[in-house]
Formats: sequence, C-alpha cells, structure tokens
Amino acid sequence: MSTSTSGALKGRRLLGMVALMGLPMVIVALRALLAEGGRGTGFGQFAFVVVQIYSTLLLPMALISMGTGAFGDEWAGGTAHYVVGMPLPRWAIVVGRWLATVRRALCFVLPAIVVVYLLCELPYEGGVAEYAGDLLWVLAVISLVSLAYSALFVCLGLMLRRAVITALLYVFSIEVLVSQLPQAVASLSMSFHGRNLLWQITGRDAFEPPLIGNGGPFDAEPHTIATSLLAIVAMTLISLALATFVLRYKECGGEASGATEET
Repeated sequence: MSTSTSGALKGRRLLGMVALMGLPMVIVALRALLAEGGRGTGFGQFAFVVVQIYSTLLLPMALISMGTGAFGDEWAGGTAHYVVGMPLPRWAIVVGRWLATVRRALCFVLPAIVVVYLLCELPYEGGVAEYAGDLLWVLAVISLVSLAYSALFVCLGLMLRRAVITALLYVFSIEVLVSQLPQAVASLSMSFHGRNLLWQITGRDAFEPPLIGNGGPFDAEPHTIATSLLAIVAMTLISLALATFVLRYKECGGEASGATEET
C-alpha cells in the first residue's frame, strides 16, 4: 500500500515521542533513589503513573500525531488520490490506518510502562513477581483504551483541517480535567473507563477512580466491567463508522479538488 507510511514517526517526531514516553521513567528513577516503605508503596507509585500520566495524558498525546496524520497527511501532501483510488472498501482503508496507528503508539507506550514498573518494584525484594499479574492487566487495558483514542483521532484527522488543535482540546478538557471528577461526569472520558477496568479486575485500591460525590447528585454505583468495556467499544466503533462515512465524502471532494487544480 503506497500510502501506508502516512502518519509514521520520523526525525523530530520520533525523537519527540521517545522523549515524551521517557520522561516519566526519569522521574520515577529519581524517586526510586529516595524510596521508603514497602512493596505496596512502589506499586502505588506505578499505578499513579499509569492512570494519571500514561493513560490520561501521554497515551492520547502519542496518538494525536499519528492518528490525525493517518489520513490528514494525504490531503496536506496532495497524495489523497492514491487513497481514494485504492480498490478497497472505504471501511477497510480506515481500519488499516487505525490498526497501524495503534501498533505504532503501543510500540512506544507498552515498553515504557514495563520500564516504569521495574523501576518502581526493583527496590523491593519480591515486588516484581508479586505484581506481575497486575502489570499484564495494565498492558492489556492500556492497549484496549488506545483503540478508542486512535479511532477518535483518525476520525478527527479526516473531518477537520485543524484536527490536532481539536484533539488537544479534547485531551486536556475531557481526559485530563473531566476524568478527575465524580463518576457521573468522569465516565465521559476513556481514561476513566480504563482506570475503572483496572480497579474492577485487579481489586487494587491504587486504581480506584473518583466514583462518588459527597451525598449530592453525583452519587452513583460504580460502573461494572461490562459498562466500561461497552463505553470503550462504542467510542471505537462510532469513530470508525464516522471516519468511513467521511472518507467516502472526501473521495468526491478530493477528485473535484484535483480536477480544479489541473485546469
């Protein structure tokens, strides 16, 4: 596929991604030098980095560049006719770019999380083995949430010219701010559902999201595993369906634009 490298990381993009994913490692390494307490302290620190830094901020930030560029680079670079001319269903093109975006992001995010886990647990004898099962669940849930983030940003890249700005506004307003509010509001964010899944599956209090208000209208029963899974899957499928619809529209628009330029 001639346009399969669209949205790929090269040069400064690649260096920026490495620096972005590596910053928490440096912070955790410095804190490990001053570590006090037991293994639970190390795991609590790891959980904090996962839910407050990677899931809420760094994972969506990593996917913004790759997701919005998965198709946006084609129209910006004038190679869109290669995309719309492919003898493939539009949904297949969208799904292919979406999966490529997820794969690229996880190649950076998952190893970074493993390194952070080791830095948090190595100072404590037996800590690495004790929480190894929880680490596997963290990697699985982060991968699941990345599917929703990636689908949304691919969709925005097709719909909007300034998709990066819109995606950044989404991350900082919904994933960073709203996800910290009580459940009734926080459930609008994907990071909340990822955190809720980790809490429900592992039973670790370190993952517990802000669920209940102080006796007010935000009081609610915690979301179940099924509810959070449904929310993530729904976000993914809706975004992919909308991206497919937009690509069909852009096929006509792209051809028309090309004809105008040639004349």
